[in-house]
Amino acid sequence: MARTTIPLTDTKIKTSKTKEIDYKLFDGGGLYLLVTKAGGKHWKLKYSFNNKEKKLSLGAYPSISLLKARELREIHKIDIANGINPSDKKKEAKVIQAKVNTQHLNTFKAIALQRLEKIKEDISEPHYKGTMRGFVNDTFPYIGDKSIDDVTAQDIISILRKMMERDVRNSTQKVYQTIGKTFKWAVAHGLAQRNPASDIDISEIIGQSKEEHYPTIIDDKGIRNLLTSIKEYGGESSTKYALLFLTYTFVRPTNARLALWSEINIKSKQWCIPAKKMKTKDDFIVPLPDTLISLLEDIKLYSGDSPYLFPSTKSTSTPLSDGALLGAVRRMGYTTTEFTPHGVRAMFSTLAHEKSGFKYDVIETQLAHKVGGKVPQAYNRAKYLNERVELMQWWSNYLEELQK
Repeated sequence: MARTTIPLTDTKIKTSKTKEIDYKLFDGGGLYLLVTKAGGKHWKLKYSFNNKEKKLSLGAYPSISLLKARELREIHKIDIANGINPSDKKKEAKVIQAKVNTQHLNTFKAIALQRLEKIKEDISEPHYKGTMRGFVNDTFPYIGDKSIDDVTAQDIISILRKMMERDVRNSTQKVYQTIGKTFKWAVAHGLAQRNPASDIDISEIIGQSKEEHYPTIIDDKGIRNLLTSIKEYGGESSTKYALLFLTYTFVRPTNARLALWSEINIKSKQWCIPAKKMKTKDDFIVPLPDTLISLLEDIKLYSGDSPYLFPSTKSTSTPLSDGALLGAVRRMGYTTTEFTPHGVRAMFSTLAHEKSGFKYDVIETQLAHKVGGKVPQAYNRAKYLNERVELMQWWSNYLEELQK
């Protein structure tokens, strides 16, 4: 007489103990739970196919519950009845899934995001956000889901021409460069065969470059009125102080917005901007005259515990937004043809070259411009530092004198 198998229960499975050897708990119909001496519990299905005994792994308990294991047993019984070997079916499913996974991981989008994540710590926040914006808005919708080796030069040209229809030349060039860098990285890491962007002459699509000039103010009266407008600005204090700080330091607006207290050394009177935040990719020192030290003390009262000198009005853990400074300037009454925050750099450059008496190289170095030809040695962040300390003091004195 055949032995009757008593079906398993969840309680029996949960309370089963390990032994010195592996053992089986049978549920019936070929389904059993293998309890290993190492403590594992694995579902197995014993079945016959073409008169040969087979075994199939169904998964581990409790990931595969008793109820689920029984459902799988019944599904496989139907397959066997239809002449399908469950083991072969499982192998085929793995092959198909592997192909799907490979195709997904090898799309332009997947590889582009992988590269961006790898270089995230080495680029500035605006660079990262701008790159991601170019991907999401203008690139991924067209080639994101394509296998990277299926992307053609014509695909890329189509993207660039669509962008030029919006007359966004700079953005178009940046997207082209980013796509090209993605392919170069993919080729170097064995993820793509070649770089189709190298077949494209970008100048034929975007035309010749035009020198960009930011509107600025260079007369004493105009600068005095600007300083008065900033000090009397009725908006957020963080924005007002950021504009004042920007005027005295003439760094790029992004550097001012993202300035951290950890970069400020009051004792040495220096603001040390790390290379990843700089357009030049070099560490940069901004000497801080007494006027700026005093301004920083006021700024600290408003920034509180924020790591940023100029925190967002929404959260002290984030910096001012991209449009905060420009928006404030517009609310002060300055039009797009009169002044922009970036125009402070042109303001300083013009006046320093005309009035300060400092050498060209000293002024350009403090503007974080590369001076001279390419040199093999590393860029010296302290280059002309003594003269730059004096230059920053001259600029501070000039602005203070205007306000008397």
